Amino acid sequence: MNQVLRVNQATVFVLRPEPPSQLAANEQVAIAAGSTYPLQSYAYADIDGGFNGHIRVALRDRTLGPGLNTWFVPSRDAQVEADGVVVYPHEDQASMPVLWINIGTLLKRRPLDSTLLNPGETVAVPRGQTYRLHSYAFADSQGNFNNHIKFAIRDTEDFVNGLSTWFVFTPHAFVTLDNEVVFPRPDPNAFMLRVTANTLFKRRPVDSSQLAANERVAAPPGTLLVISAYAFANAQGSFNGHIRFTIKYVKDDINGLNTWYVFQGHARVERAGVVVYPQPGPPTPPPPPPTPPLPPQYVGRPFRLPGNTSTFYTDQPIIPGGNFTWGEATRDATRIPETQAIVNNIIGLARALQTARNRLNRPFVITSWYRPPAINAAVGGASQSQHLFGRAADIQVQGLSGRQVANALMLSWPGGMGIYSNIPNIIHLDTGPKRTWGF
Repeated sequence: MNQVLRVNQATVFVLRPEPPSQLAANEQVAIAAGSTYPLQSYAYADIDGGFNGHIRVALRDRTLGPGLNTWFVPSRDAQVEADGVVVYPHEDQASMPVLWINIGTLLKRRPLDSTLLNPGETVAVPRGQTYRLHSYAFADSQGNFNNHIKFAIRDTEDFVNGLSTWFVFTPHAFVTLDNEVVFPRPDPNAFMLRVTANTLFKRRPVDSSQLAANERVAAPPGTLLVISAYAFANAQGSFNGHIRFTIKYVKDDINGLNTWYVFQGHARVERAGVVVYPQPGPPTPPPPPPTPPLPPQYVGRPFRLPGNTSTFYTDQPIIPGGNFTWGEATRDATRIPETQAIVNNIIGLARALQTARNRLNRPFVITSWYRPPAINAAVGGASQSQHLFGRAADIQVQGLSGRQVANALMLSWPGGMGIYSNIPNIIHLDTGPKRTWGF
């Protein structure tokens, strides 16, 4: 196999995976865009994790600088080809995780209590700050990082104090992939606010006619938010028939704010699929079964699909009796497939995923399924990603790492399967050609 490194934009090869500003002149070499180098080998991670946003390459029959053949290359500036086929970045590996600061906190050079660190080892960051990541980790071979996330920032211009790798206290931050939380793993018992009728989110619990335009936001039925708290009254009494709720994740903030009110007749609070507020009334005797049976009633957002005349709902199973919904495949009906062929691909993948889920007997959390071209480009997806055709999903399985899921499904999965050192909780499954990567 003929492996080649292709440099896509002017860059700097370095002897250590650090910013050039941190290295001596003899530890770096400027490289022009379009340069190619035959490779003996390459790696994007080792047992301790990624290389701070770099690829480690060993050049074949070639040396640079002080007569050395092994260098680190910024991964965003180059690609590896084997016999003319791009093998790194892998399919969908280019989809980058993002670190969100959920509470104003400190970035740290070491995973210790801030009182044990020198002032130069901490940097204050506000709530809402984000960093595109090359990689992140919550543990290494010696154990966890004292309840911290270790992360390596992807883009040089975002480095903090010229450094890529930092730690942040886990309860103060979270990581997303394609805007879905992948770490810490979402709590299955978290409170959820579900909108059940066209309504408004309000800054104050009063009639909407009394609010300014910037104090209200439309919320269609099917809107679903993870919340950290809710209340229907305080010491002064009820909120005029409203629920006050606090959004958990800063990524979901509305107009930059996380605390809102909603009329309680238009929404409900759920926990693990059970309505906890408003409390349901006393049970009523079930009506006699209709003839013929009525179709299932869904409360999710309604939408249409190409090639179909009926209405679909975001909480409707893709296959009858299945666990995967159209809302998961279409990102809550915000990514409607463009063709009937894509719809059929989604149905085919749902069948394959259902078989895998039944085999593992564990919940699957979908972080990314169908991605239209514009969305795929925005999140850095591969140009021929199977997500574009509805044939791929990135998944978390409760209680298992991506590698553990892969080991369990390796012999039975019919298509592509990939795991990533920089996204340890995620496994990529698709119904494209059978192939594997990351093992």
